Amino acid sequence: MAEIEGEITVFRQIQKELERAINLKHQALSQVGENEMVVAELQFLEEDAKVFKLIGPVLVQQDVVEVKANVSTRIEFIKKDMAKIDAQIKDYEKKAEEQRQKVMRMQQSKAAAQ
Repeated sequence: MAEIEGEITVFRQIQKELERAINLKHQALSQVGENEMVVAELQFLEEDAKVFKLIGPVLVQQDVVEVKANVSTRIEFIKKDMAKIDAQIKDYEKKAEEQRQKVMRMQQSKAAAQ
């Protein structure tokens, strides 16, 4: 019985890791959406428009072209991160299914032995 409970604990840990990875993906999706909205807003600005970035308590003026490039780079970086997170999610899903089946086999063996 203790062996089965140990395997159930492993399964629950995998589930927690899967949940954490899914939460990271949701955060990344949110960040991409926010940055894409910034890019859309920047498209309406002229090249010589004044754009400011909040750095700590200070507003710092930046070039529109530079801001567009920075935001686009940030989006690409987040999307690459999302690809890694997707791979983690698939891995955790596979491990969780394997562990679930292992626990079920152990429970069935125990039930058959009784």
